[in-house]
Amino acid sequence: MDIAAPGLQVATASASSTTGDQQIAALTKQQPLATLESNTTKYPPSLIIYDLKTDNLLRKYVFPEDQVKEDSGFANIAVEDTDCDKTYAYAGDLGKPAMVVYSWEKNDSWRITHHYFNPDPLACDFSVKGHNFSWTDAIFGLGLSAPNADNFSTLYFHPMASYNEFSVSTEYLRNQTVADDNFDAFKLLGSRGPNAQSSVSFVDRKTGVLFYSLVNLNAVACWRTSNNKYLMKNQGRIYMNEETMVYPTDIKVDYEDNLWILSNRLPIWMYGKLDLNEVNFRVFSAPVVHAISHTACDITPRSDILEKFVNKAKNITKDIVAKVKPNSSTTTKPITVLLTLSCLVRFLAT
Repeated sequence: MDIAAPGLQVATASASSTTGDQQIAALTKQQPLATLESNTTKYPPSLIIYDLKTDNLLRKYVFPEDQVKEDSGFANIAVEDTDCDKTYAYAGDLGKPAMVVYSWEKNDSWRITHHYFNPDPLACDFSVKGHNFSWTDAIFGLGLSAPNADNFSTLYFHPMASYNEFSVSTEYLRNQTVADDNFDAFKLLGSRGPNAQSSVSFVDRKTGVLFYSLVNLNAVACWRTSNNKYLMKNQGRIYMNEETMVYPTDIKVDYEDNLWILSNRLPIWMYGKLDLNEVNFRVFSAPVVHAISHTACDITPRSDILEKFVNKAKNITKDIVAKVKPNSSTTTKPITVLLTLSCLVRFLAT
């Protein structure tokens, strides 16, 4: 099945993957680049911040030993950078369920736990391109909303081995004691549905749309965070393809409102063998407004949609009347129900 957003562009590469230390990057608003080194024997987990204007290393922060457990693995990072001096980074530990919060101002970090970070034992079975496997990855997807009036964001998160989406205000994450004392501040939003485990996610702060991968379905989906109900009917599919979108592994929105998606066929490399004659790595791109157009995440006002429909209906009616009665006036009688349905079908198809 192939579902694509209008104008979605793709760049491809067929090179094979090699093992190595994992490093995850996040570009901040003030243009430093924050990278997260995953846990390895040689290099402990670290936050590494570069100034992209000068390429200079601004700071390297090594996570304290008591915040890194034996099975810890840090796969994703979200950076809250509304106030440069008060920037916070949130790193999810998928191996030992927890979140490490880092404060730039304090140059300090703390580890927060919550049972919403844990994998769901009923959602650990995956199937990608004919390869069946079980993963117990805990908190993985992290997406930060735009800040509210009090300068706090909402962090949307989910374990990879889960069908559910959760949220918490960063007001409770910026202080470990506050987080520990406010267990109910963490909210269950709802379910993505069966077979809908998700890895990465990202919030476009301009539109408020949450984008997230659906690894079993070879798809990327979306949900408008302004919608109070996280239901399957309120979630849209922006791209789905069993050949080109095999294992979407990263999602970002840049400062020019473009959506970027990376797919890399990781499970095939892990459990099978990459065919070097095939395209194994792809980068997709589309303007956000095009990606969400005609989906449940479309931000186009209903009045604009209705006006577009009415104008199309009028034009179609005039064309029909002109063909039936070439010499008649352009003024037409009200269109019939049948014609209305016909126009609606044509409108939805465009």
